[in-house]
Amino acid sequence: MKKQILKLLLILISFKSFGQDTIAYQPTHTQIFSLSPISKKVDKVNGLVFGVGHVDNKRVKAQRINGLNLEVNPAPIAGALIACVALIYLPDIIKNNTFKSDSINKFKIEDFKSTPDLRLNGINISTGCFFIPTTINGLNISLGNKFKRFNGLSIAPLGTIAGDFNGLGIGFLNTNTNLNGVSLGIYNQTFLLKGLQFGMINQVKTSHGIQIGIYNRSYSRGLQLGFWNKNSKHSFPLINF
Repeated sequence: MKKQILKLLLILISFKSFGQDTIAYQPTHTQIFSLSPISKKVDKVNGLVFGVGHVDNKRVKAQRINGLNLEVNPAPIAGALIACVALIYLPDIIKNNTFKSDSINKFKIEDFKSTPDLRLNGINISTGCFFIPTTINGLNISLGNKFKRFNGLSIAPLGTIAGDFNGLGIGFLNTNTNLNGVSLGIYNQTFLLKGLQFGMINQVKTSHGIQIGIYNRSYSRGLQLGFWNKNSKHSFPLINF
């Protein structure tokens, strides 16, 4: 009788352990094609992703796209309206010098530091923009986009917003927390510049690079070349440092 009870207990323990292992185990799933949003059951796509965009899920930090990501979503419509308004008031901004030192701090993208991110190694072609923090290594062609980290070439008529930007960004409005590369646009704003801003209006909190434009504003120092240049110490036309 005791032996039978012992056997029964061992069977129950084994069944429970097996059940726990089955629930905890989540095998990786690789595909060559996926619709977006990508299913949380898919970890990697080596090929093509097509759809309306990516959304947050509990496995997004493990998801990778190696190849081509094609997206169609309505988000850039709002960005286009903002760009039109900014263009209308651009002369007043230059004339009145309405930039404030504390306002640029709002463009320091701190929320991206701790959040998990989708990884894309390859090419992104979309209307824009990503709905979740995303790191891209490669080429971005979209109306406008926002990234946690970008390494490569971004061509976005409306502009690019990024936490860390390493490479070349071309667009109407470009804002970055850290810029190691070139930002080319009508209005460029960077918290920490270690590269080049080239545009009509350039603004930087801390500069270890170069600003070239009609109006250049730095809340530290750095080399400035333009019609009017202002830093933390003085203002001069043509050249300032």
